[in-house]
Amino acid sequence: MLFRRSFFFHYLSPYTGQLVVNVLLRTLSAVFTTILVFSVAPLLSLLFGTAGGLETVTGSGNSAVNALMDVLESWVTFSIAHNGKTATLVWVVSALFLAYFLKDLCAYLGLYWFTPIRNKMVATLRKDLYHQYLILPLSFYAKAQKGDLLSRISHNTQDVDNQMLNQIQQVLVDVITLLFLVAMLFFISVPLTVFILILIPIIGGITSFVSRSLRRKSKALQDSVGRISAQTTQSLEGVKTIRSYNATEDAVNRFKKENAVFYRYHRHVGYRTSVASPLNDILGTSAVVAALMMGGWLILHERSLRPEVFIIYLLTLIQILPSSKNIITAYFTFRSGKGSLDRIKEILRADEVVVEKRDAVRVNAFEKELEFKDVCFKYEDEQQAENNAPEPARSTLQDINLRIERGKFIALVGPSGGGKSTLLNMIPRFFDPTSGAVLLDGKDLRDCKISDIRALSSLVSQDTVLFNDSVLNNIRLGNPQATREEIIEAAKKADAHDFIQEMEEGYESSVGDGGSKLSGGQRQRLSIARALVKDAPILLFDEATSALDTATENRIMQALQQVGKEQNRTIISIAHRLSSIRKADEIIVIDHGRIVGRGTHEALFENHPLYRKLCLMQDTQNLQENKA
Repeated sequence: MLFRRSFFFHYLSPYTGQLVVNVLLRTLSAVFTTILVFSVAPLLSLLFGTAGGLETVTGSGNSAVNALMDVLESWVTFSIAHNGKTATLVWVVSALFLAYFLKDLCAYLGLYWFTPIRNKMVATLRKDLYHQYLILPLSFYAKAQKGDLLSRISHNTQDVDNQMLNQIQQVLVDVITLLFLVAMLFFISVPLTVFILILIPIIGGITSFVSRSLRRKSKALQDSVGRISAQTTQSLEGVKTIRSYNATEDAVNRFKKENAVFYRYHRHVGYRTSVASPLNDILGTSAVVAALMMGGWLILHERSLRPEVFIIYLLTLIQILPSSKNIITAYFTFRSGKGSLDRIKEILRADEVVVEKRDAVRVNAFEKELEFKDVCFKYEDEQQAENNAPEPARSTLQDINLRIERGKFIALVGPSGGGKSTLLNMIPRFFDPTSGAVLLDGKDLRDCKISDIRALSSLVSQDTVLFNDSVLNNIRLGNPQATREEIIEAAKKADAHDFIQEMEEGYESSVGDGGSKLSGGQRQRLSIARALVKDAPILLFDEATSALDTATENRIMQALQQVGKEQNRTIISIAHRLSSIRKADEIIVIDHGRIVGRGTHEALFENHPLYRKLCLMQDTQNLQENKA
């Protein structure tokens, strides 16, 4: 039950059959190791000519061991009499070699069976992390650092592989071998083994004391690696800004400071991990010394242990030392890897916030209207502030009631920070209302399948995202089945066709990392073309034309309005320039999270002071730009 609740159970359970085979192979390897050690007895009898052991051995010894030794020595005596010493030596050595070969063969086959399990687990872990990155709420990314997230999916998953799964793979054979060898020690001499095992609590206490802070320090080390990765990513993305402001030295100093933190934690973890090997050697040597003293007493004074049996006992004990050393080293390494595992768990167990219900209904079309009904929304940090503050924190959105019919062109305007983008992002369920509901043809979006909802809308944001691929593939992102003709038609409506044709390879040209080969306006036009190719009934524009000049913006907006009328598409736009939305069917004025005005451009300009102020301010700004 404990294992079923463990983190690894989910990833190991699909491979139960292979794990059973693996354990059987490890068990066979341990059996052959035991046989290998006992096979030394005939060799000792042959080399030293002992055929009957100590005649003075008392009945206090292990009669089963004595009987087994007598059988082996009798076989040696019989073989020498019939085959000679040389042939007997060949038979004994061959048996030793065969046992050794079978032991290693089973160990190799065990590794062979476990390696694909280990690799599949890591691949599944990375896939789960990547999937989690894509479904976590947008508020998560407001706090997270890109470089740190990259470190978790690359560096930390590799640490889990090397420091945890690899150690499990190695320890499997060592633990099973250890169990068989300890059983063999008890079989040979119970008093001597009990005396040796008294050392185990001492060994465990020392090991626990040394490794106590290893997990905590390892977690701090991995956090430092994440910060270094994040700082490097930010510096590479902003290298032009760093140079233009002569901030290179400051950036290097910040990196140097974090690198010193990494060095300090890395040194501490290295010290604790490297102590495992010498610690095990000291403890193992102590066990051998104790065995020599106690065994010598049993042979010389108690006369209850035969010398050749004691030699086998020592050989068994020495065989245990590498296994115990591997287990202790693996324990330290495993504890070191727990820091990386903790960082991965933080992501996998993070709240998704926007969660699809198990019985979510399918939605295949948008037919009538989209409605915001008594919608209120607070970001997570605002809710926490409200819990700690004497006065309630102001909501990002408050009591929003809005109906949008299909085929209408709706514009959202208002001062920055008023909640326009939050309202828009509720339609594809990037956020859910804190209270109230967003309804699509009367269905609450929270009751619908998320993939269906998002298939019904195309979003173009101010922060344009393009992938390091061809122009063609970037435009067809939301509709992989789109034909080249459909892509070209969408590009023409987005006023992108002309500059695409001027590129070296036309629609096959690469846009570079993040669209680095294009200007800001060109990137936005490709995003608009991508939204049109998706052929969704709802088009969402969040200042999607902010990087365009006024003439281009008006030209594109006219084309979009024409598309809306011809194809009965609903357009909801947050306008960068109010001149581009003057022909909207309805303009919604939002301020401080509330709808404070609504109507046509003419009616609002005439009767709404805030809207008129925004229009006049922009007219003044446009006039100044034209003079410049």
